[in-house]
Amino acid sequence: MPERPAATPDAAASPTERVGVIGAGLIGGSITRAYLGTGVDVEVVDLDADAIERAAAAGASPTSLTDLARAVDVAFLCPPPRTVAPVWADLVHAAADRTEGPRLVALDVASVKRPVVDGLAGTGTPWATDDAVFILSHPMAGREHIGWDASDPRLFQGASWILLPPEHATGAELARAIQAVQALGASVCFMEVAFHDRFAALTSHVAHAFAFTFQRMVDEMDPSGWRRFSGNSLRDLLRVSVSDADLWTEILEGSAHELQPILTELGRRLTAFDPSHDVPAAPPTPPHPDATDADGRPRQVRLPWDAPVGAQLGALLRTGEDGLHLADWARRPESGELLLTFGAPVASDPRGGA
Repeated sequence: MPERPAATPDAAASPTERVGVIGAGLIGGSITRAYLGTGVDVEVVDLDADAIERAAAAGASPTSLTDLARAVDVAFLCPPPRTVAPVWADLVHAAADRTEGPRLVALDVASVKRPVVDGLAGTGTPWATDDAVFILSHPMAGREHIGWDASDPRLFQGASWILLPPEHATGAELARAIQAVQALGASVCFMEVAFHDRFAALTSHVAHAFAFTFQRMVDEMDPSGWRRFSGNSLRDLLRVSVSDADLWTEILEGSAHELQPILTELGRRLTAFDPSHDVPAAPPTPPHPDATDADGRPRQVRLPWDAPVGAQLGALLRTGEDGLHLADWARRPESGELLLTFGAPVASDPRGGA
């Protein structure tokens, strides 16, 4: 019997009646199951026959890349980072057969963007054609296990989802991407590619690199297994060390340009660690971002609805560096604009700050 899990996203917020997912693992499976829970049809492509079988049992429609490109208005690209560019190239080719409807909007989910950008440059595949446009994206949600069985329709609820649109996307297409993400229960924010990779390295990749390294060290120091007597501290520190080795090797290699300087500085500080002054009495809370402009009004960005966002893109991407998330958006037909309004973060600081 098809799966219909309970989910909070409102079906009315869905950007389309049919969504495509390429790659039915942890992220793609969670997207698929979340949309199925709202009654949206989901077409799924995966090379793994078992993943396809499980997606079909949940209610999704197995299909080919060509048929997916013809049928859906939003497609989520969920392969490993190095294969995103080839998948996009194949999708562009397949989308050339679209006979009606708007351009296909494709969103990837890779946690490091330089390999994707370099991959597009290497293949010579454009960011946008007459039939499709590619918007980089990254959901800040996951878990240490992979595959369809680890997927969860509630995985993105309350999570931040980063959009990194190209200048070729129109305001209408960006609105469709926003709707697609918000339908999963996530909160949208925007970033520039280089800033995103620094952000991801500091907030995610360094923790994985540290956990993998420390896990190896613990294994070498504890051949008899007395670590099983430990409390929560060790388990919390090493939780992500069981993450998939192949996937995280690829992610950390792709993130090395930002990750290595952070690890070098971390190593320097650990070498010089002195408990008398390096253990803070109370971790500082980061500054709360100001979501207003110089005149005290809500921070807003206006984008053309039917034309590429172009010159306005810089102002949009700076909102992420300023610590802001998308609070509201609206189409303004009278001015032909997409109006985006920004607010302060909705997520709690990991150190306990607001």
